[in-house]
Amino acid sequence: MGIPLPDDLRAVIDAKSYAHLTTVDPDGAPQASAMWIMRDGDQIVFNTAEGRRKWRNLHRDPRVAVSISPFDKPYENWSIQGRVVEMRTSDGVAVIDELARKYLERDKYPWLEHGMVRVTVVVDVDRIAGNR
Repeated sequence: MGIPLPDDLRAVIDAKSYAHLTTVDPDGAPQASAMWIMRDGDQIVFNTAEGRRKWRNLHRDPRVAVSISPFDKPYENWSIQGRVVEMRTSDGVAVIDELARKYLERDKYPWLEHGMVRVTVVVDVDRIAGNR
């Protein structure tokens, strides 16, 4: 079980703010990706596709770092560290569609390819640092 998110960080995550997710490559180097994110209570939720680099990294090492700022306040940065506690495919398409509604204002994720397996990733938060 992770730590609770402060209300002002919850507001940033709930808004249309882009996050940068960092995972750990096999050689120990950081690998960062811009991500759409949301939350479920105090857990961070994002979505990827099976086989992608971040998916492979998370199978090997569940540690992540997330950086996020509101669009209109780029210097109000939050840094989050945590670990993946669940990776599931059961609702992968539903979650990417929900993120597409949030970020694109479209009912469906437009880049879903035939045979693509979408994966919902759930992160427990261990540490938060913020410039508030």
